[in-house]
Amino acid sequence: MRCMKFDLRCVPGGSMIFVQRYCIRDLAAGRGNAAGTFIAAALLVWLGVCGARAATPHPLDPLTAEELITLRDILAESGQFSTNTNFAWTQLAEPQKSAVMRFTPGTSFAREASLDVIDYAKGKTFHAVVDLNARRIVSLVDLGDRQPGINDHDIGMARSIINTDPRIRQALIKRGLSVPGRPSDVVYLGYMPIGRDPSLEQTRSRLIRVLFASDQNAVGDSSPPVDGLMAIVDLYQGRVIKLSDTPGAPSRNIPHDVFGPSRPDEPAARPVLPANPESRNFSIDGAVVEWRNWRFRYSFNLREGLVLYQVGYNDGARSRPVLYRASVSEVLTNYADPGEFWSWMRIFDEGSLGLGYQAVAAQPGREVPLNALTISPIVPDPTTPRFSGIARDRIYVYERDDGNLFYHQDGARVVHGRATDLVIGFFATLGNYTYGFNWVFKADGSFSFEVELAGQIVTKFVRSPTCNDCAALASGPSADGKNHTYIADGSDGPGTMVYPNVLGLTHQHWFNLRLDFDVDGTENAVMENNVIRPGSRVNGKQAPSIAMAHTVFGMASEVRRHMNEASARSWTIYNPRVHDQTGRAPGYTLVPMENTEDMFSSPGEGDASGFTSHHVWVTPYRDGALYAGGAYPNQAGAKVTDALTSMADDSPIYDRDIVVWYSLGSTHVPRPEDFPLMSNMKLSVAFRPDGFFPTNPTFGDAPK
Repeated sequence: MRCMKFDLRCVPGGSMIFVQRYCIRDLAAGRGNAAGTFIAAALLVWLGVCGARAATPHPLDPLTAEELITLRDILAESGQFSTNTNFAWTQLAEPQKSAVMRFTPGTSFAREASLDVIDYAKGKTFHAVVDLNARRIVSLVDLGDRQPGINDHDIGMARSIINTDPRIRQALIKRGLSVPGRPSDVVYLGYMPIGRDPSLEQTRSRLIRVLFASDQNAVGDSSPPVDGLMAIVDLYQGRVIKLSDTPGAPSRNIPHDVFGPSRPDEPAARPVLPANPESRNFSIDGAVVEWRNWRFRYSFNLREGLVLYQVGYNDGARSRPVLYRASVSEVLTNYADPGEFWSWMRIFDEGSLGLGYQAVAAQPGREVPLNALTISPIVPDPTTPRFSGIARDRIYVYERDDGNLFYHQDGARVVHGRATDLVIGFFATLGNYTYGFNWVFKADGSFSFEVELAGQIVTKFVRSPTCNDCAALASGPSADGKNHTYIADGSDGPGTMVYPNVLGLTHQHWFNLRLDFDVDGTENAVMENNVIRPGSRVNGKQAPSIAMAHTVFGMASEVRRHMNEASARSWTIYNPRVHDQTGRAPGYTLVPMENTEDMFSSPGEGDASGFTSHHVWVTPYRDGALYAGGAYPNQAGAKVTDALTSMADDSPIYDRDIVVWYSLGSTHVPRPEDFPLMSNMKLSVAFRPDGFFPTNPTFGDAPK
């Protein structure tokens, strides 16, 4: 085992997290003898140290290792589940917001766990809530045809089913692959949700789609799949219920393997910031982070990954609330190929695969700067005796330089301050893509969300070695010299030829943020801001000059809004009960940055993907309403009653406890330069104080 330096930090309830300082290379997250030895030793230290120094317990603290053992015992003693049961997606059942707002340190509070239960022997799924203090199951709801996201238990079952179906082996051999024994031993199998497939909507079972990689010699997993071969596995029936085995484009040897022997040397880079822990300006006490005037609580769960709570700003002697809860509520990837083999590709990455479940370790000096501090949260793991494990280095926190915070020069006189940001985030690898999710806090009271997109594009084999679209474009404009528009069709239609016989598929990424704003209190409102031209008429009045038009929203159904660069459109979340000396209400303005328009959903679409049809939504706060695509988007049908499209009803939202939902998208039309490995892309949205402070809060308080 390699040498490692680390800190043990206590968290509420007597549990712990690992805060890693320096590392040479990754250590497997709780797997293997070396990892097990390290964790066991750390637990011994914790038993003697953390119990006495644990932070004050809080209702929003994640489930501790001891609570997960209690949960294990309650489930085992209930006698309600067969031996072939998958206890999945366990997390804290968050208490009602009103109960958290009333909480005072030192008082008792409820502790409940929620989880999804897949009982394969009964062919049923349930959602369970367990009271950990009373040691009993308080709710067990039959989910009917709704299906939780898939996990390793499901994949292990699907692998066994594929290996025992002789048709799979025969189909692979027929295509020239060498399969002397079990297919999974020599061919990489891609396990996917079934996606958008009308032919399977009436199948009331738990299903997984399986693809087969074409390159048996690759080190990596992202070779184009065998064209025309795909299986649908029914986990309840224990068999392949649909096998697509049709002639497709032949597989070819292509330079797709970024981990193979032809991998180029990585360019060496000198660190921009020194890895000096003593220079950090933030502190972490249990689950609470403080940096400059910002203070917030964090947690981590298998579905959403990182969640922030009770985000506030210390304004002099006042601690002012800004957000109660901030999270990524859903991630959707949608592909454009209408062909039978590809048209199903609409993947709810969060609701079907889990951002926290697919989170990966971040190493300072590699994924994050050298000055980053990494945190290893305890996560539920029903495959272990303790019902939990340690997710090594999943959360990172660091400061970064962001140029000038303010600057002015008047002759020889200069006033300036450097901008330093605090970044807290995590990475999740979902198939061919890795996403970096970052919440960024700034010294001037603003904050933002960034998502970094990295990895390999999805490619498929086509029969033509050349680009049909390119040949048409080579003919230039019309014969009369006027413009001529060419529309890609044929094999080029759904994508871009990135290599001979290889098409990179056009697709969209969508990320929905759920933001429970509490600006200076629970009751908030939202207005839309548009810059209007001179002479424009609004409500019968003509603007004499360039002016701002503010639309105050009254009902949730009115706020299905799109960004508009022509009018510099933005949205301000404010407290209508509080006013400053000028009469202005304190608020935060949502300022769109990079974004796109949905190319797939129809207006008013009520399925789980409907949240992509508009950029901004506002709904009343409802306990437990956390996901834009609904609680169970995996295998969801055409109508989802708990998705964002259903939440945005005629309920009042003025001077109410409200939630803002923001859909952030990217349309990725591949380029040859995206193959075999794309350069990273970044999307973001900003939230700027607007009337929250009387003047610039950083003037005189910034690093020189």
